[in-house]
Amino acid sequence: MKFSKKLLFSAIILSFVVPAPVQAAVTSQKQAEKVEQNVQSTMPTKQRVSDLTNTAIYYYWNGGQLKKNEKKIFKGVTIKSNFGIMEHLFKQAIKLDPQDTNLQMDLASTYRMEDKNSKANDIWKNILKVHPKNYNARLKLAAFAHANGDDQTYNENISELEAQNPTKTATFTDAIHQADNIQNLDINTKVPSNLPKDSHHYFVVLGYALGKDGKMQKTMLDRLNVTLKAAKKYPKSKIMVSGGVPQDGVTEAAAMQKWLVSKGINKNRIEKEDLSTNTVENALFSIRDLNNDKATSATLITSASHMRRAYLLFNMAEGIVENSATTDAKQPTMTQIASVDDKKVLHKVESAEKNAIMDDVLRINGVWQLPGLQR
Repeated sequence: MKFSKKLLFSAIILSFVVPAPVQAAVTSQKQAEKVEQNVQSTMPTKQRVSDLTNTAIYYYWNGGQLKKNEKKIFKGVTIKSNFGIMEHLFKQAIKLDPQDTNLQMDLASTYRMEDKNSKANDIWKNILKVHPKNYNARLKLAAFAHANGDDQTYNENISELEAQNPTKTATFTDAIHQADNIQNLDINTKVPSNLPKDSHHYFVVLGYALGKDGKMQKTMLDRLNVTLKAAKKYPKSKIMVSGGVPQDGVTEAAAMQKWLVSKGINKNRIEKEDLSTNTVENALFSIRDLNNDKATSATLITSASHMRRAYLLFNMAEGIVENSATTDAKQPTMTQIASVDDKKVLHKVESAEKNAIMDDVLRINGVWQLPGLQR
């Protein structure tokens, strides 16, 4: 007998809450139903909500739908999430605790990440009806209205935010204007001849999701081929490989380092930044490491569809790291080279890219995508 959709979701949840000996015994639909009934009847509501959200986070990271999301949403996003399951789980959690605003924000962010912006807008507006001083709901409503050309909604809500907290709002309006300006970036697709020729210059190559077997995919290999050309043209420059999400025990940074060494690059030239799990962290952690290494200049290498967002975040990260008092080094001068994964993005910024940029502009400035669950 096949599992029903309801039981499938229950089994997903149970995999996080059932002790190992019991979980191992769940081998049939009848046994699974019995355990489900036991959990549903005895588990405190707070724990049930926690297990639902924990499972949603699991499917944020392990949904296995990277290629589908790239095709449906935007090639420049590296999101493996299974949004259908996340939606279902957050909705179930909200049924259990309809007063939890964070859960509503989580569902709105899930809609936003899969480009269902009208549904996200409806949630933010509903939150503001009950909690008109909810800063982040109003900020997101304003920011994504701006990204999609709705100046009236943007101006109305920014005025409300300025009255509520003028200093904080000034930070975000400045960031939003930087997001506007990055749309004019001239994406460079060739290794230039005017880069610094000393050892204080770094090429920073951003990782891309590995296969489940730890093997690199074409997108990462394209970035590495650009890196290899650049490294040969500038033999004194160092290389920083950035990416920490492991597959089969291998991080993106480790895979990139191994590939470059196999192509003749001296291992001593390569530094690994293997803690980051997304582009925001790529920027923050890499800039911190560059400062600690006393780098005076750095050239960012990633895909064309990813470049505007990444380059903006790296430039924003400079100020954030500088203000964090973790280093007193001078910030490196940034340049960029892209591997061409989509020629259309070189000269035109689509709405999906604008929204992806805005997502990360808010995140790097402290507004969590999934409040209380993930930065």
